[in-house]
Amino acid sequence: MTKEIQIREVRIGSGQPKICVPMTGKDRSALLEEAGRIREVKADLAEWRADFYEGLSHEESLPDMLREIRNALGEIPLIFTIRTVSEGGNAEISEKEYEKYTLTAAESGNADLIDIEYFSHENVSELIRRIQMTGAKVIASTHDFEKTDDSKTLKNRFIDMNASGADILKMAVMPQKFEDVADLMQVTCEVTEEYTEKPVIAMSMGNLGAMSRIAGENFGSSVTFATVGKASAPGQFPVEELRMMMNALHKKNVED
Repeated sequence: MTKEIQIREVRIGSGQPKICVPMTGKDRSALLEEAGRIREVKADLAEWRADFYEGLSHEESLPDMLREIRNALGEIPLIFTIRTVSEGGNAEISEKEYEKYTLTAAESGNADLIDIEYFSHENVSELIRRIQMTGAKVIASTHDFEKTDDSKTLKNRFIDMNASGADILKMAVMPQKFEDVADLMQVTCEVTEEYTEKPVIAMSMGNLGAMSRIAGENFGSSVTFATVGKASAPGQFPVEELRMMMNALHKKNVED
């Protein structure tokens, strides 16, 4: 049922899950080094975690930094993300600042996708609409670095995000037991089959959730996250290791 979205040359929502590598550099030099490494390993997507960036508060510098990152990445699609403290990130900013920075990134024309924390901000549907008017796509996201809620709550969050008009739906949660991982995978499968045609990104974090980062092809998750250096969330694999495991699983799926 999932409808694919094409971003540059990458089709999200069809084939194997796409591998996204976050950039967590604090300054220009570190970010451009990370972008170069991402291009070297031929990741499908890159994510700029701008909440790690020391210059985030200097709004006027964001378009220039985005342009340099875009040039360093070539045609690899770029996600712009400000992860706030309330959802496990580093940014302690006001809602007004959050909206201003994300709109600045969208209007720059160098961020293909903008991640928006759906449940952490008021007027989120209006913000999504304004971002989409610039031509950028929106990922509606929700993160819980402490726990995994029950299946009904997880499903309702997906359904709420689906109604927002966002282009892609993302959920990341922390398991306390293996059953939490199984619940997220089952809910994701049900949501992609019954409730939405949009690509869905779902992952269970930490060591317990490692399987969800590898097996998205089997339960409906269209993107997974890996590293070329510092991890941006617990449980991320190095990109080469993750690609090897995903290819092995894909081969087995085809053979079966």
